[in-house]
Amino acid sequence: MPRKAPTAPRTTIRGTPEPAPVTPPTQQTPPTQQTQQTPQELDTAYFARLIDERMEHTREQISTLTAVIREVTLAAKDIPADDEHDPEGTTVSVERANEVALLAAAETSLIELMEARERLNTDSYGICERCGTAIPTARLEIRPETRFCVECASVRRR
Repeated sequence: MPRKAPTAPRTTIRGTPEPAPVTPPTQQTPPTQQTQQTPQELDTAYFARLIDERMEHTREQISTLTAVIREVTLAAKDIPADDEHDPEGTTVSVERANEVALLAAAETSLIELMEARERLNTDSYGICERCGTAIPTARLEIRPETRFCVECASVRRR
C-alpha cells in the first residue's frame, strides 16, 4: 500500500502557517470549557487601552515608512540606473526593499492588533485559539495581539 506523502501546512491570508485544528472536546470535558470566554480576572479596559495605543503607534510607523519609501523612490530618479556599484554602501533598491519589508511587517502587526481588539469586543480575548486555555496576563501585556499560549505558539513554530 502506498504511503501518503506529508502535506505542507496550509497558510492563512497573512502567509503564516494555519494553527493545527482543535480536536473536538471529549465527553470528559466539562461543558464550561466548550464555550471559551475572556477570563473574568482579565482587566479588559486595560487591554483595550493597550491595544488601542499599539494600533496608533503602528499606524504612525506605517505612515513614516510610507513617506520614507516615497522619498527613496523619488531619490532613485536622480541616481544612475546602475546603482549596484555605488561606493557609498547599500544600493537604493536594497534600501527600498528593506523599507518595504518593514512596512509589510507593520501592516501585518496592525491587522493582528485589530483582530485582537475584535476578540476583546466579542469576549473571546485571552483564550488560546489552539488549546482553549487562558493566556497568561504577562504574555498578553508583552504581545496583546497574541492568539496562542506559550506552549501552542512554540508548537506552531516547529
